[in-house]
Formats: sequence, C-alpha cells, structure tokens
Amino acid sequence: MADWAKIKFYWKSILGSQGSTLEASSTFERTSVSNISNMLETNLWQAAMSQGPHYIAFDSGAGNAYGADYLAVSGHNLFSADALVALQYSTDGASYADAFVPFTPASDRAFVKEFVNPGAFRYWRLVLEGTTVAPFIYICAWGEKTELDYASASFDPNEQEVKASVNLSHGGYLAGSHAKHTERSMTIRFDDADAALYAKVAEWWEWSRCGNFFIAWESSNHPDEVFLMRPEQRFSNPLKSGGAARDIVVSLTGRKE
Repeated sequence: MADWAKIKFYWKSILGSQGSTLEASSTFERTSVSNISNMLETNLWQAAMSQGPHYIAFDSGAGNAYGADYLAVSGHNLFSADALVALQYSTDGASYADAFVPFTPASDRAFVKEFVNPGAFRYWRLVLEGTTVAPFIYICAWGEKTELDYASASFDPNEQEVKASVNLSHGGYLAGSHAKHTERSMTIRFDDADAALYAKVAEWWEWSRCGNFFIAWESSNHPDEVFLMRPEQRFSNPLKSGGAARDIVVSLTGRKE
C-alpha cells in the first residue's frame, strides 16, 4: 500500500478566466460549452453527434498563459461512451502535445487526473476520441491543484444521509417513504495550522462562496474517491494562544452520485 496522500482541493480552474474563450467542435442544440465552467450540476454541454474526435478548445487570450496539473470532470458519460480522454496544450493553437497518456475513465462518476505541470500556455484543449454515443459533460475544470495537509482528527469520507419524505402512522409504523437524493458530508480538522496552510484555505474560501469544487480526501490509495462538494456557510478558524497557529475546521456537503 502506498503512503497516504494529503487532502487536495481542485478549485483553481483556468476555464472562465477573464478574457478567455471556450469553443467546442460541435454542440447539440439547447446546450452550451460555456456551461461546463460554471461548476453547476443543472446545465451541460453535449456534442451534436457520436462520431469524434470532439474538441473543447480553451484560448486564454493574447498576452495570457496558464499552467495546469489536473483535469477534473463530473456529470458525464465518458465511460459509457467509450471515450478516450486527452488534455493537450499549445503555444500557437495549431500544434498540440499531450499533458498525459490518454485514458478512458473507469466509470461515469466524478474523476480527477493529475499530471506534471508542463508550464504556462495560451492554448489548451480537451479531446474525446472513439466515442460510441454523443458525449456530454456537466462540469469540467483544469488548472493547478491545492495540496493541504493530513487531517488532525479522524473523519468519515463516506458519511451520507438520505434526504427523504417519511410518513409514519400514529403508532409509529412506516406508512410510506420517498427518497429524494443522498447527500454526502465531510468535516475536516487541521489543528495548529501554520500561516501557509491557513492562507491556502482562506484563498479557497474566498473563491468558493459555497460553490462546488472537487476534493480528493486521499488520492494515493483511494484515487477513485473524488467528490464534488461545497462548503458550509460559516467560516471560523480561531487563532491559538500567541497567534502563531490556528485550528481550522472545513465542513463540506454535496450530492452523492
């Protein structure tokens, strides 16, 4: 078994950056490729046809360039579509190189693919080849990950609660139930956190504003346990005596796929 990895947040995405554009090689009517960058689970991009290759091209704009070391996708059919997924980068928008060896996801659940950051480039593109049905994506991000630390206290990364309407009789007997969805929750503590760790968490919080992002609670031995989650509305991380450290608590929730 590999050594455990530190908790990682994947929230810094270059998609949607100021002055940038995002274009797809084909788009089915009533969908838009811009939908994949807003981190919402209620709208999507879908290709207009099954046959590829399909390209989602990012241009950061003249004078701008960005690096990346991860690709994250949620709400997709890339496994079912037999898609071979690649992420490529370019200096001129004509000649591209692969950021990693192309692969097919292991399921249609959320996934993150990490890779070595090749440097800052103006042009990037997501490539989907070999698709047997029209591919679709609700949320997609690529950029630079944020590695935090090991949690100070134990937590359950698979804690869940079924949101349901339950009817009971006067005698307490179950008369009926309707499950709406299952919600995942996670509470992570970092005790005696130094200024560097707090700066990472504070930067993420200021960006998130209770919006979705990707988290890997332990990517070495549980690489498939990547979740789309959002923070609770309260942010409170008190200073310790002397002011040199803080106790940080991050409470997260999200819909289980």
